Amino acid sequence: MDYLSDLNSKEPKTYAMLMYDALGKQGSGLVNGNVDRLGSYSECLTVQAPGRAFEGEYCKMHVEQEGVKFVIGICVPDTCSSGDITTMASMDLLKYRGTSFLESLPSFIIQNDTIPVVAETFCSRGLFPADTFAIICLCLGGFFIALPIIASIFTAVLNFRASSSFEQCKTIILQRKQRAPDKEKPAGKSNFPLEEEYGNEKKHTCIDRVMKSFAIQENFPAVMNPQNQEYPSLNGIRVLSLLWIISGHTSQLASVFNIDNSFEWKARVLEKPLYFYMLSGPVYLGVDSFFFLSGFLGAKSFLILTENSGQEVSLAMMMNYVFRRIKRIQPLHLAFIPISIGLISLVKWGAFWELPKHQWDSCRRVWWANVLLITNFVSVSDSCTGWAWYLSTDFQFHLTTPLIIFLYVRAKRIMFVVAAIALAACIITPTLLSYFLKLSIRYPRGESQSRMNYWVEYYTKPYCRYGPFLVGMILAIMFAKKQCPYITNRAQAVLGWVCALVIMVVVITLAFVLDDTPSSYSIMAALYQGLHRTLWAVALGLIFVLCCEGYGGFLNTMLSCGAWSFLSKTSYAGYLAHPFIIITYCGLQETLFHYQDINMLYLFIGHSVLTFIVGLLLTVLVERPFQRLMRL
Repeated sequence: MDYLSDLNSKEPKTYAMLMYDALGKQGSGLVNGNVDRLGSYSECLTVQAPGRAFEGEYCKMHVEQEGVKFVIGICVPDTCSSGDITTMASMDLLKYRGTSFLESLPSFIIQNDTIPVVAETFCSRGLFPADTFAIICLCLGGFFIALPIIASIFTAVLNFRASSSFEQCKTIILQRKQRAPDKEKPAGKSNFPLEEEYGNEKKHTCIDRVMKSFAIQENFPAVMNPQNQEYPSLNGIRVLSLLWIISGHTSQLASVFNIDNSFEWKARVLEKPLYFYMLSGPVYLGVDSFFFLSGFLGAKSFLILTENSGQEVSLAMMMNYVFRRIKRIQPLHLAFIPISIGLISLVKWGAFWELPKHQWDSCRRVWWANVLLITNFVSVSDSCTGWAWYLSTDFQFHLTTPLIIFLYVRAKRIMFVVAAIALAACIITPTLLSYFLKLSIRYPRGESQSRMNYWVEYYTKPYCRYGPFLVGMILAIMFAKKQCPYITNRAQAVLGWVCALVIMVVVITLAFVLDDTPSSYSIMAALYQGLHRTLWAVALGLIFVLCCEGYGGFLNTMLSCGAWSFLSKTSYAGYLAHPFIIITYCGLQETLFHYQDINMLYLFIGHSVLTFIVGLLLTVLVERPFQRLMRL
């Protein structure tokens, strides 16, 4: 009330005018979706009342008027609570010279002369408290970053002591001591100080080996050096799929929170096939590429494990495979959680704090689901690092790999029957779910419950996404028993390329052709939902076979480029880090972002470069050290 009094006095005080100036006011571009009024976040936080009675605090009032929901940023004294602001707004006390802070939408947006209603208010103060959870995450995150630095220094000292320079120093000291008078020699010392005081090199202790596992100078060259791989084209597929996913998340996260022309974005990106790259195809086909690669490499590794053992597939061998998979994904996955939460608690966020706040709150509640790798079943909408659903789903797929290989070794016909049944089930299930829940094809939109059904009931569930993984496993089995080339002439190669490209074009085009509106939802839309991800994996499999058989041409040369090898090694860390990078960028903004193709391109390039830089750091500091530690 002091603030409102000073604002509405005959000569308003400077601080009051600054707080009012920071208030979000109606702008232009309303017909394109620019209804949010954010005001000036930084200006609000600089305000101080006379005598330091209070400071400015930025709050966001969530307002609704005739079904149109929007946000108004308001600067208030930090002695006020969010409930106070909501109450005063409902009493129509927030005014300047008779004009309400809650300016109504213009008549061409609303039909009736109604008053905006504040549903709730959120203030920036105390969003990320330094409580026990935050302190634990900060300590763990600091440990994961500090340990490689300490280990690097420790390893550098060990390497120096083992170097020729150190040996020369010891020889010089020995010669000097041998020329010294006997009376100057310490009593009880041997005449061979070199062996007593410096000794021969000790064998590496357990601590030495652990420290070397985390040393940067031991891990960085291994990541940077290219390796000869049996299927180099897989590196290109993996990296390009990750870039496609980054493009989708760049567009999706910016459109949800930061765009001032969201209607234009929807009309262009969601409706025109030319923009299939901006959302990774019909809702992230790049993830299905990952599932295909994971199925192929997982089955390949288990087949090699059975061949090297020279034994029948046993329960112990299956458990060993599962344990190796856990060791592969969990160290970096679980280390990334405290690192990200620690960074969230340290960063000074801007006006879009909702995304980091969601990550913060979700990890406090359901971090244990990440440990158990069941995030795709437990609290999917509020999971910690929501994009980690892929790891849970992928791990659950890998649980089936030993069974499929066991049947392949013992009874091939039964294996193909089981695979056919599994493939039919993972096609029929999403088809029925899509038909009865009327799930969108291109991108989940419409009412909130419809969007939630898409992400919760279909997108993250293993029984809806198993097709690409199974295609990868079958392809690995085909390569394992390969006796002669599958493609023997150019005609077959041309046919294979035509089939692969036609499948990809049809999968992308039909997403924009089929009608998936709830009022006229068709069985064709449901069939598309059940088939298109598996068909995409089949097309990738055809391209992979063509490349392996020597008919890949320019595409094989590009996919097998040596640069992909290094980027592929950091792809897992990049997948974990890239949404957090995008969330950080969005959360630091104070104003809305205007969608243009060139702006999105620049954002995509920036996010991609940062993703591989951070991915390299996480790979060198966390992922590879723990892999080496597990092998000790």
